[in-house]
Amino acid sequence: MGQRARHLRSVFQSMLWGVQAGSRAPRGRSMMRNPTLLLALLLFAVNVRSAEPRTPLQERLQISNHAFSEAFAAQDLAAVKSYYTDDAVLMPEHSMARYGKDAIEDYYRQWFSGAKIGSLQKTAYETLDYGEYAIETGAFVQAYTKDGAQPYEYSGKYMVLWATGGDKLRIVSELWGANAPFDDAALPVIEDGAPSTERAFRNDAKIAEEIRGRNAIIGKLVTERKGSEHADLFLPDAIYMTYYTPMLVGINDIRRYFIEHERPGEVAIDSLSLSTGNIYPIDGGNLQLEQGFYVVDWRAGNDSGTVRGKSLNLWKRNQDGTLMLYRQAVNHD
Repeated sequence: MGQRARHLRSVFQSMLWGVQAGSRAPRGRSMMRNPTLLLALLLFAVNVRSAEPRTPLQERLQISNHAFSEAFAAQDLAAVKSYYTDDAVLMPEHSMARYGKDAIEDYYRQWFSGAKIGSLQKTAYETLDYGEYAIETGAFVQAYTKDGAQPYEYSGKYMVLWATGGDKLRIVSELWGANAPFDDAALPVIEDGAPSTERAFRNDAKIAEEIRGRNAIIGKLVTERKGSEHADLFLPDAIYMTYYTPMLVGINDIRRYFIEHERPGEVAIDSLSLSTGNIYPIDGGNLQLEQGFYVVDWRAGNDSGTVRGKSLNLWKRNQDGTLMLYRQAVNHD
């Protein structure tokens, strides 16, 4: 990264934290007073990165994202489906995970039936090139209109695992989520159907056990409301993309978020279940991308409930070989 780009990125991060720190919204809505400004700041950072020369992979991703967005806006179901691998896993916000191209096609068929698409803009923030795979994070803005409703802009961030082989990039797994709380009635109606039955994942047993051990630590810390210790499981240059919150870049922003979000006394966790789906070994096994799933039973005063969701967790080994969270994206079912 050039000197000017580093300076502008530093300015962006200071501006973003200024917006976050200046907010005094109720818990669960902090940093959300001005989601349009927050998205603009994220796009500012993206533009800083895009000012630098693109690699061949970044050029291919830009072409693929543009073509996908055009197909999506045209509601071309066959073209959209063609951008997924046969065994792809789609992890949409406010909906259950979809396994395989047919289930993914059904999801988009319902989306297109429930809304008239105006446009989809995807702007990459970062591309990690690992040869066989690439991992992309970025921002999206989707404009559409539901029948009988006003036009709506759905904006947030995303994380995608791409397969880079062949003449066309294809999505292996994808997760997205909004930058701010919103009424899910704004989304097209999607029928999830019956919950998926237990699946057999062809994961390396040793790696799966290691990741389960790391997740057990997370579950314990979340239940005990130890936010700072939770942040210790992230690498210093990690990126965290959680629900209803803008992208958090670097350990300082991540730690501040967890200290606030997992503050003792306001919310009690009665139970927390973390489970693992597919695990993709990347970069010779130095990284492991896990599809994660969670169920949380919570209480806050007289209120209580159950929250289900999913995540893409990119684990990377630190200097002593311990798996640490390097990139993570989370949303609610």
